Amino acid sequence: MTTTDVQHRDHTALTEEFARALVAHLNRLRAESHPDDPPTDPANVWGQMQHLPPVLELDFWTVEDGGTIVAHARTQAFTIGENGHLAELELMVSPAARGRGLGRTLLGHAARAMQARGRTLLMGQTNDRVPAGEAFARRAGFQPGLSSHVNRLLLTDIPDGLLDAWTTRPDDGYTLDVWTDGVPDADLEAYAELLNVMNGAPRDDLDVEDHRTTPEEVRSMETLTRAGGRVAVVAVVRAPDGTLAGLTDVSWRPAQPGIVSQGNTGVLPAHRGHQLGRWLKAANVREVVRLNPQATEIRTQNADSNGPMLKINTDLGFRPFMASTVWQGAVTDVLSGLERN
Repeated sequence: MTTTDVQHRDHTALTEEFARALVAHLNRLRAESHPDDPPTDPANVWGQMQHLPPVLELDFWTVEDGGTIVAHARTQAFTIGENGHLAELELMVSPAARGRGLGRTLLGHAARAMQARGRTLLMGQTNDRVPAGEAFARRAGFQPGLSSHVNRLLLTDIPDGLLDAWTTRPDDGYTLDVWTDGVPDADLEAYAELLNVMNGAPRDDLDVEDHRTTPEEVRSMETLTRAGGRVAVVAVVRAPDGTLAGLTDVSWRPAQPGIVSQGNTGVLPAHRGHQLGRWLKAANVREVVRLNPQATEIRTQNADSNGPMLKINTDLGFRPFMASTVWQGAVTDVLSGLERN
C-alpha cells in the first residue's frame, strides 16, 4: 500500500489488530505533545471500542505505509438528541509524514462523509505543543471557537491546611456523598438531571446546543470508563432537603496511576455562594490520595473565560500546563476550500 491510499473503517469494522496499530500511531504522536507521559495501552482502547454507546457513530480514515498508520482522521457523531448538525473531528499526521498533503486528503474524506449524513459543522481541537495543528486548521478554513488550557495540579503544591479548610463546613444542612462504584440506582435520574448544569459552562463562540443527559447515557459512560481501564470517583453534595446540588468527578488508570483526570464540576445556581465547589474539589482530592497513593498530579481542562472555576482551581494550586483551541468549520466551507486549493 502506498501512503496516498486511504482506508475507511466505521464502528462496526473495528478489530483488536486495528486498535493496536492505531495506538502505536497515537503513541508516536503523544511523544511529541506529551513526552513525559506514559504510552497508551492498546488494551484500553480496544476495550472501549467494544463498548461504544449504541447512539455513537465512530469512523476512522487512515493512511498506512507497510502496515504502519502514518496519518488518521476520526469523526464521532451522536445519532439522537441535540447537536444533530455536529461531528467531532480528530486529524493527526505523524511528524515524518507531514507536508505531503495527507491531512488535506483525510479531511476531504471525512468532510464528504459527514456531509452525506447531514452534518453541517466539523469541530476539532489543537494544542500549543504541536503548532502544525493550528496552521492546518487555519488553512483548512476552520475558525477558533473556544480558547482553553489544560491546567495541572501537582499534589505536592497544595497549600498546607487548604484541604482541611475547604472541607470544614458550617452546620447548614448540606451533606457530601462519595461514590466509587458508579452512581447508585436510587440517584441515577437525579444525577443525570444534575449533569445538565454543565450546559452553563462557557462555550464562547462555539455553535453547540445544550445537551440533556439521560440516565441511559450515564450508565453507558460508566461502562465505557471501565472498559478503558479507568477507575472513577464521583462526589456529590446534597441540599438540606436531600436533593442533589453539585458534583465533581475524577478518574485514573490503576496501571498508570500517576496522572489523574478531573472531569465535570458544577453546582446548581440556586445553591451557589455556599463554597460547595471548593468542598467538592477538596473532598475528591482527598479521595484520590486515599484510594490512589501513587497519584502525583491532577489535570483538568477549563475554558479561559471560565473565571469562577479558574479561581477555585488556582487557589487549589492548579497551574497552566498546555494551551488548546477548539476550532469549528462549516462542512461546505471546508470542502470549498479544499477544491480551491
